[in-house]
Amino acid sequence: MLQDVLDLENRSLGANGEPTLAAAYEILKEQWRNGDRDREVGLHLMFLAWYGIIEPEHLTGFSESDMIRLELNQMFSEVHAFFEPQIVHDAEMLYAFGLAGAMFWFMLNDDKIWEQRAKDYRKAYRALQPNGLDPRIFDNRGAYGYYFAGQCEVNDGY
Repeated sequence: MLQDVLDLENRSLGANGEPTLAAAYEILKEQWRNGDRDREVGLHLMFLAWYGIIEPEHLTGFSESDMIRLELNQMFSEVHAFFEPQIVHDAEMLYAFGLAGAMFWFMLNDDKIWEQRAKDYRKAYRALQPNGLDPRIFDNRGAYGYYFAGQCEVNDGY
């Protein structure tokens, strides 16, 4: 994972956060397009694409257009498709993709598929981690980590 991506993600956090997530996404998208299929790159790229779909421009830096939403949806789906063959054994990936689908399935391409997939991923993730994920696994992992650590704290959450 590139430090400049984490720096951009971290600059987006908090009350005085800057809309720097689109810039982080562009760096990771280029890495992905150049063949980097590292798990951490994929998780951050998936998160940034998803967050760009669901949150407004003033928070993310992504322009609000149908073309951008289409690209972000395609990237979200592409990253998922790459990791899907091994996702069943990865509680964190099941959690991250599943929670994204559970919360905003209606904003994703193939919305009905994502609605069901989110339910299936929760069941699979809970089979691996019956008490949920430890939020500490997300420490020092930028906006991706900050977001999902917070979600792990939700009592009886996803």
